Amino acid sequence: MDRRRFLQTTLALGALAAAPRRAFGIGPAQDLHVSRIRYDGNWSVHAGAGSTWAEEVGMRTSVDVSPQEETLGFEDRRFAERPFAFLAGDRDFALRDGEQEALRRWLELGGLLFIDNAGQAEPSEAFDRAVRRELARLFPKEPLSRISPEHVLYRSFYRLDYPAGRAIRKPWAEGLAIGRRYGVILSHNDVLGALAREPGGRFAATPTPGGESQREMAMRFAVNVVMYAMCLHYKDDQVHLDYLLHNRKWKIRRPE
Repeated sequence: MDRRRFLQTTLALGALAAAPRRAFGIGPAQDLHVSRIRYDGNWSVHAGAGSTWAEEVGMRTSVDVSPQEETLGFEDRRFAERPFAFLAGDRDFALRDGEQEALRRWLELGGLLFIDNAGQAEPSEAFDRAVRRELARLFPKEPLSRISPEHVLYRSFYRLDYPAGRAIRKPWAEGLAIGRRYGVILSHNDVLGALAREPGGRFAATPTPGGESQREMAMRFAVNVVMYAMCLHYKDDQVHLDYLLHNRKWKIRRPE
């Protein structure tokens, strides 16, 4: 089943085809949710950063977004209805059999999972090993590989050359290909760390080495991830992919 059918089925959008629509349907129940995955591990690192992510997507694009970070598990009924989710962590973890099966089914139906390594000084090796182990159990013939800087991920909204985060430890992201698309995107640069806020609203960390300009680049990459998930299905009328790709001129260069 392709990605368009996945969204039509799970979100029941087919009945709305003849009616005026917002970017993800009509009414708050149809808004895009920035959904954080709960799992047996440090799943809540940078808690609330998904709300900043949602806010930025809502302000910068035509996608209607629920303003608060949502948390759910792979086996939750709501998870099957979401076209996009993220998983962050900085420690070892393992998925239960039921979680693995739910994730496999969701990815095969067209879901996009963004995985963020939130290690502090360096990417967490324990988390990285766990991610690779769990994905290898799901798709043993589809290893993670570097995503080309020419891939549409880097031009789905902003034109970027690399995936910034709180840190820039690796100037590339990795992806797990499912057919002609990436079902999983893995960041090594702690993107959520650039979006996380303190209770008073101030940002919790200063990105290094680039400071606030790097935070902006991290926000742009986060927006691109969501738009990559959405544009594959709504490129004709809801997010204006042709306009975004051909008329916008932003260009962010890889740091020296």
